[in-house]
Amino acid sequence: MARVKTLTFAVLMLLLLAGQATALSIELGIDEVLIVDGQVFTFDPGQSGDRYLVSVSSHGKETSSVLSFGEKITVGNVTYVIGSYDRQNQRLTVHLLGNYTSVRVMKKYDFSVEVIEAFDTYAKVRIKNTGFYPLNDTLSVSSSSQGAFPIPSSTVLKEVELNLAPGEEIVFKVPNPGQTLVFSLKEKGISKDVFLGTLEPQVEIEDITGDDRVRVKVLNKGDPVNATFSLLYSGNLVLESKKVLLQRGTNWVEFSNFINQGAIVVDYGKIIQQTFYFRPALLVLENISREGELLKFALKNTGESPFRGFVSVTQNGVVVGSPTYSEVSIGPGESVSLTFNVPEEVRYPTILASSDSGTFSFTAEAGASGISVEALSTSIKVPLGGKGSYALVLSGSGRVKLGVEGLPDSVGWKFYAGESEVEEINVDGSAQMVLVIDVPSLPREFPVGEPVMFNVTVRDEKGNLHVIPLEFEAYGLAFLPVYGDNWLAKMNFTAETHFVGIPYRVAAKSLTPPIQFEHYSGEKIVFSYGNYVRSGLDVALHVLSPSGEILHSSSQGKGRPDFVVFNESDFMLMLEGDRFDAVLLVADYLKKPENISFELLPKQFGEGIKTFILNATSLRGKKLVIDVSADRPVEVRLYYFTLNREREDFDPLSADFKGAFRGKGEHVSGEIPLRPYEDFIAISIIGTGNVSLTMAAKEVPVSVSGLGKYSGELTVVLLALLLVAVIALERRLG
Repeated sequence: MARVKTLTFAVLMLLLLAGQATALSIELGIDEVLIVDGQVFTFDPGQSGDRYLVSVSSHGKETSSVLSFGEKITVGNVTYVIGSYDRQNQRLTVHLLGNYTSVRVMKKYDFSVEVIEAFDTYAKVRIKNTGFYPLNDTLSVSSSSQGAFPIPSSTVLKEVELNLAPGEEIVFKVPNPGQTLVFSLKEKGISKDVFLGTLEPQVEIEDITGDDRVRVKVLNKGDPVNATFSLLYSGNLVLESKKVLLQRGTNWVEFSNFINQGAIVVDYGKIIQQTFYFRPALLVLENISREGELLKFALKNTGESPFRGFVSVTQNGVVVGSPTYSEVSIGPGESVSLTFNVPEEVRYPTILASSDSGTFSFTAEAGASGISVEALSTSIKVPLGGKGSYALVLSGSGRVKLGVEGLPDSVGWKFYAGESEVEEINVDGSAQMVLVIDVPSLPREFPVGEPVMFNVTVRDEKGNLHVIPLEFEAYGLAFLPVYGDNWLAKMNFTAETHFVGIPYRVAAKSLTPPIQFEHYSGEKIVFSYGNYVRSGLDVALHVLSPSGEILHSSSQGKGRPDFVVFNESDFMLMLEGDRFDAVLLVADYLKKPENISFELLPKQFGEGIKTFILNATSLRGKKLVIDVSADRPVEVRLYYFTLNREREDFDPLSADFKGAFRGKGEHVSGEIPLRPYEDFIAISIIGTGNVSLTMAAKEVPVSVSGLGKYSGELTVVLLALLLVAVIALERRLG
């Protein structure tokens, strides 16, 4: 062997010195080919160990030989000398000698994967034969996932028969891909992993609009797809469904119905949902003129919902116009012009527009010289602790004095002309005024959620009095964000009225305005907890009546969660303290385990939920056993609710469950042990339908009778015996 190596080295040196040859060393795997100026070199190590079957194909002719280390084969102008062989990696070193211009190594069989596009419904990929030989095999595509132990698992999504010449490619789609796709050739045993990452939805809802019907603007980022659109109202009731082929790009889908508030659900193989809310129709009087008995005016809808109703002209509640009424339909942002015959003696007609969604009235001076007044908006909604404004237009000539009557004393008001506050003003042609009302944080002398009527008075120099009826409706603190990591919090669901059974986040300083909750009967408990407890701050929790009277207040000390038990069905809540960040929860309260039957109805956000807070002080050291039966599948969740940290874990609509017990179905049973310091347990039931809940306390048996009582004494005795044994052993060995 040493002689062969020496001879090989000598031959190489002679050829190099000749100046007409090129020498190069190449490593070649058993699954690869070596291509030298069109010659194809391959090898097979066989079974013996040091001898290799070498083949060189050139111009359709194949030359083969069995060679060992240092031996060579020459084809044309190229000599292939066998070098060392790495048996573990099955790689052979080949020395090239001769006149050649190009050298490259290729896999015998190989392919590449290119992801063209990937969504939650499919991934479109391009497979290319990057090997030397044609690829005739079955390609299996599977979705790879990691198990809990971890144990890898996969699901075959698609199989494709490949018949690809070198360099050829094929494009196909893989349905419902996961984050990682595995491409495997069944016969060749070649496998490639492609990581897709988080897949974005193929279809997104971009906008929801409405005039006389609801319209949805959706973006399809992928290939055309069949989708079912559903218009939902009152939680999860389907008003209308449509099947649509969504082309790539922007698509508009139109329903034949209109509702102010609801949700759009799109099923395109995956499901997306988005809620919407259109502000009700709001009419303003754009202009008005009088020519003898002809009264002409224009009404504009500044709301987001259509107005369909009747318009008439009245005075002191009596119809004085002809025709008696006109039927109108005014879309959002649209105006309608109307003409009525009104007797000339009617100097202060009222234009009355009424519909199922609301009534609007505008009083104007018509047929008299001097000053006329009109309100561009007569009804507004104002949050407690906020401000609201009315725009007034005065026409004519003269000096007028402005005033308000019938407004509660607790509500402040001021008139403004531009930036200046005014009480009197000179009108020359026309002037625009703004009445700003300041609603207090606590409702005093007026209710919340009901219209409050009052008048603006305008008295001219002749003593003529113009009265413009206005109204406002106060509402409590609105749009508290839902607490937690659940889907409801992520979609930023908000509503003026808050719900019993789910937690809300409240960040404020000093005193919050009252927070409105839904009408809810029965004994309830309200909790505040969260970051302020960890910070050692003090927060007081107040339960108020709809008129702002404080009914109950919490008395827990600094750095402790606050709670109040109460029975009022119509109520508001308020938090008081320094700057704080808290979680607010209202739930049904149980003093002890009970057997209860109730109906779960869907809330405005689509889910039905009932949350019970059980006083667990009398159950300490026992087990709480629950049994739930329902006529539809429901989800049951139990949480420890004693420590502040445990209360922060309470998130009944989250997929990330951090409680003590969870079960689903029409019949759910479970039990949890109650600790020696247990105060409260939270029980949430999510779903719809009729539900029966049974609760009972179960004694925990002692496993070894009397052992716990004397465990300390037994430990001392055992240690003493061990010491005696050690001393005796030491003496025996000594």
